[in-house]
Amino acid sequence: MLTDLTFIHAADLHLDSPFYGISHLPEPIFARIKESTFASVRHMIDAAVREHVDFILLAGDLFDEANRSLKAQLFLKKQFDRLRECGISVYVIFGNHDHLGGEWTPIEWPENVHIFSSAVPEEKSFFKEGRRIASIYGFSYQARAVTENQAARYQRSTDAPFHIGMLHGTLSGSEGHDPYCPFTHDDLVKSGMDYWALGHIHKRQVLSAEHPAVIYPGNTQARHIKETGDKGYYLVHVTDGDISYEFQRAHDVLWEKAAVDVTEAKNMTALFQMVEDTFSKLRKKGSPVCVRLVLQGTAPEWLLEAPKGTLDEFLEALQQQEAEEEHFVWPLALDNETENEANLTNLDPFFGGLFEDIDRSDLSDVLEGLERHPVYRRHADRFSQEEVKEIKEQAQILLKRQLKVLEP
Repeated sequence: MLTDLTFIHAADLHLDSPFYGISHLPEPIFARIKESTFASVRHMIDAAVREHVDFILLAGDLFDEANRSLKAQLFLKKQFDRLRECGISVYVIFGNHDHLGGEWTPIEWPENVHIFSSAVPEEKSFFKEGRRIASIYGFSYQARAVTENQAARYQRSTDAPFHIGMLHGTLSGSEGHDPYCPFTHDDLVKSGMDYWALGHIHKRQVLSAEHPAVIYPGNTQARHIKETGDKGYYLVHVTDGDISYEFQRAHDVLWEKAAVDVTEAKNMTALFQMVEDTFSKLRKKGSPVCVRLVLQGTAPEWLLEAPKGTLDEFLEALQQQEAEEEHFVWPLALDNETENEANLTNLDPFFGGLFEDIDRSDLSDVLEGLERHPVYRRHADRFSQEEVKEIKEQAQILLKRQLKVLEP
């Protein structure tokens, strides 16, 4: 007989993320962003206590580096101690970022924390009211790159009424991510698990709703502008064998991309009000926001005739008014993708050929050196086809912008 279960499934906390490239921001804003990975974990632990969950599953990459800092470890220990005081267990696997081959000052975790340290799947039991209610299976990366299929090794090994597989890896054929621990849907089904708690992919996805449920919760806090939208974890309920789950927000700082249609903007004052209206909507989301503003639509004549650098000055003005805001909406960038800006006529055949070359190129030669760089490999995944397409589009916009400057 299955006793009801409630648990949290989270992954990719990435504590100690360095947030490269934004250290020039005003100190209070940068400090809030830099601490956001820690704050998001506190939000999740608060919810675990509030919801009286039975346990938390953390499916890899708790730390951003294999050489995890003492600060991050002691922070996590304090959060786990809070859970221990409430009788809540924690089950942990480590992934490619926080693999066990790193160097760090070890600390002792509270007794409610169960770490899967084996290089192959092992089982740990969860007991409730003196009975084994769930068997949880997992393993941890011993080095950064684990490329063999580990999912095929998962098998039920107890008579528990509910079985959970924890795995930090990639669905075979997925684009834009290193093929760590690749698996197929058949691998997951054949294992006999009832629920698969996945990690590694930062975009939340329900790969299968049931038989078994297979879920990526995404990361708990976005770290750059490509990770837009709400971030958090899944709260899972098991009642009489039936599984239900709901996504819960945990992020401390929201990252978004916001489009502003400038077609009806009669002057700079009107454009400023349009952006202010966009900021007001973002502010209602209840947390600080980092936003990439994109001007779209048909550029009005006054904007086309504005002196070079006007939009850069406009961005600086927007940033200045947000610098002292506690719940800031910080415009990281202002991209001009208006139709007049992006479409030039009567191009010289030479320049037309450049655009064709950009379209045809797969950029592999350009990106190869970057992807080999140790800092890039430590902090980023491979570019997806969608990201390569966006790079091409941005390159074409920049080229057209420069051609416009050269117009007689």
